[in-house]
Amino acid sequence: MKIRKRLKRRPIAGSEAKAYENIEVSLQIDENLDHLKNILGESMDVKILPFYERPVPFVVCFIEGLVNKQQIDLSILQPIHDWQDTEEDVTPQTLIQQIEVSAVVNKHQLFGHIITPILKGQVAVFVDGLDVAYTIPLEFFPTRGIDEPESQTTVRGPREGFIETLQINTTLLRRRISNPLLRFKPLQIGNVTKTTVLVAYMENKADLQVLNEVMNRLINLDTDKVFEGGMIEELIDENGYTPFPTFQSSERPDVAAAALAEGKIVILIEGTPFVLITPVTFISFFQAAEDYYSHYDLSILVRFVRVMSFIISFSLPAVYIAVTSFHQELIPTNLLVSLAAQREGVPFPAFLEALIMEIIFEILREAGIRMPRPIGSAVSIVGAIVIGESAVAAGLVSPAIVIVVSLTAISSFVSPYYAFSGAARILRFALMILAATIGIYGIIMFYLALFVHLCSLTSMGKPYFTSLAPFTDEQDDTLLRLPFWWKQTKLYKKWKASS
Repeated sequence: MKIRKRLKRRPIAGSEAKAYENIEVSLQIDENLDHLKNILGESMDVKILPFYERPVPFVVCFIEGLVNKQQIDLSILQPIHDWQDTEEDVTPQTLIQQIEVSAVVNKHQLFGHIITPILKGQVAVFVDGLDVAYTIPLEFFPTRGIDEPESQTTVRGPREGFIETLQINTTLLRRRISNPLLRFKPLQIGNVTKTTVLVAYMENKADLQVLNEVMNRLINLDTDKVFEGGMIEELIDENGYTPFPTFQSSERPDVAAAALAEGKIVILIEGTPFVLITPVTFISFFQAAEDYYSHYDLSILVRFVRVMSFIISFSLPAVYIAVTSFHQELIPTNLLVSLAAQREGVPFPAFLEALIMEIIFEILREAGIRMPRPIGSAVSIVGAIVIGESAVAAGLVSPAIVIVVSLTAISSFVSPYYAFSGAARILRFALMILAATIGIYGIIMFYLALFVHLCSLTSMGKPYFTSLAPFTDEQDDTLLRLPFWWKQTKLYKKWKASS
């Protein structure tokens, strides 16, 4: 598979090593202290505490706010002080043995292996007379509580959502999948940010080819910063430009757990509550977690509603423009007379009329999102009503276009995934231009080109239309959500065996 140029193949160990990474720990504690000050600078939150007055001098280094200071006193400082005051045979080696009694200790000889743990919240200890340093994991920092996901609400189902802390997110997955075959592979991405990323998968279900492809792309990712999954998604996507997402983003642990159980790969990123799921298909974005918590007949109906809403969300304004501008013969006579009467006195053609209303609605949508939550929804709703009524009363637009734009907007909110509805928003304007240029023929050409484009897309090497074609036993969970007992029937088992 051809990877785009931004995915530069390079050694994992990094040829762009910084100057301090190969500096060895010295036997002299003063020399190590100078290295620490030169590397970490005079930053206010960097705490370097030398203890020269003890029988064996040592230095403790940590970042304030990332560690549990009370635990430093209980696990390191107080035991060492008490022990040095009571023991006669105090040596550097026995000092470290005393720390190992109350804490997990990791040994390092290079500063390049010490600085990163310090910046991640560990405590480093340098002992005079030893040419190694020790890091102790005592991370502690404020975290947000587990709340209900705001971007993917549900009427029935779990109310827990991921948060910005990886350790808690892995715990939420472990609670749902109590299986020893669940694996988490850690990576660090970003030459500057050193963001921790976990690749989660089920060892007995994941496609090894997909897993290796994901790991290879993440390891060879050459970027300075990563703060959110969207940045990784854009950098490792193998497709050219496409408005359609090829990764599924979710902040629901039940959705991620279900994806893992199906053999998919889940990417968790430190600092964001959203995880990435791959590979995905076109039909995945019409499926919601609530489909599996409701009765199957209702789930089937809702999925068809989502598909129809998606089509309406980018097609309706273009169809209105095409039939009113070029193909009036397609409109029933009574409706045509009504539309002509409404448009009498409107100074703009149908295309400009629809374009102005769509732009106004997009402005209102963004204003509602960015404004403070208590007043954001009020501004978007009241603004749409007031502007729509005022525009009709002023004779700038017809009542019909207000209905068309309103129905289009409502349909765009039906999608369970925000990124997928964003694709419809982009396609809507392109289709409107084609409809205003060559009418219904432009719409047909657009649909053909869109279908070809979707067929060419892949997600981690898997075709975007997988499960829709070819026809396989996976059809029981595409547009249809057949009952769970269906897989226990003889008919299903016979079908499975034949396919």
